[in-house]
Amino acid sequence: MFFRLGLSALFYCLLPFVISACLACELTRAEIERRLAQNKGGAADFSNLDLSGADFSGLDLNDADFFSSRLAGAKLKGARLASANFTRSDVQAADFSGADLRGATFYAALLDGADFTGADMTRARIIGGGRGVKFINAKLVDADLGADPANQGMVPVRAELAEANFDGADLTRANLTHAVLTSASFIGAIVTGARFDYAVLDGSNLKLMR
Repeated sequence: MFFRLGLSALFYCLLPFVISACLACELTRAEIERRLAQNKGGAADFSNLDLSGADFSGLDLNDADFFSSRLAGAKLKGARLASANFTRSDVQAADFSGADLRGATFYAALLDGADFTGADMTRARIIGGGRGVKFINAKLVDADLGADPANQGMVPVRAELAEANFDGADLTRANLTHAVLTSASFIGAIVTGARFDYAVLDGSNLKLMR
């Protein structure tokens, strides 16, 4: 009885947070699909929206604009997001696993806990900050995580991805110049032709890189 009461009390304590999270998202899955249908194959505009927890999984979102949108906890698993714009977006804890993100841009994005496992991020531009980002088995061929030479002050503008997981990722010819990758893991990662000039790799696991 105590255990059941404890769970019940916990549920009602968390209920306001669950409700607020559901209400925060401005578009339901049906509304997202309707907007895409009305767009007739053009680049969809989802900029400046709160899409926390929204379900975009499996959708065709190539060239979509998510500029300054909140996508915390959003589901984008298997979505087609080639050349999509995530500049200044909040994708913390978002699920991009298996997504097509070729040429996508994550400039000044919040990436904490985002999951890019198995995603194709060929030629993606990533200049954002986040801890514990997963790139397990992701394809990052020719991806650019390096410092932006056109926007440099006293501190380089670059990817800052502490505790990132690149295990099994393909980083062929990727640019990680000046990137901050403290305590990151690269077990089994392919790094042929990758550039790590001035990268911060303190505490990283670089064993068995290929």
